[in-house]
Amino acid sequence: MDEVNPILLEFLDTDSFEDKYKLLVATPIIDFDDLLIDNMASAIDVVVEDGDIESRVQDLKVCVRTRAKYETARFRR
Repeated sequence: MDEVNPILLEFLDTDSFEDKYKLLVATPIIDFDDLLIDNMASAIDVVVEDGDIESRVQDLKVCVRTRAKYETARFRR
């Protein structure tokens, strides 16, 4: 049985989208693969289109950053 990627576990354990974004930024691109990106995207209910790893990670960062922006706005109300 394969083990769960520790980066995915950390992503799932973070409490905010801001923390998820920080994790994405801090993780070296070499540590990402398509399965990890798909699992992270699925965890936040988004779809990251197929392509090269760098583009997919960038797309995921944009999604998470956008969510972080709305998360912050929601708490200010």
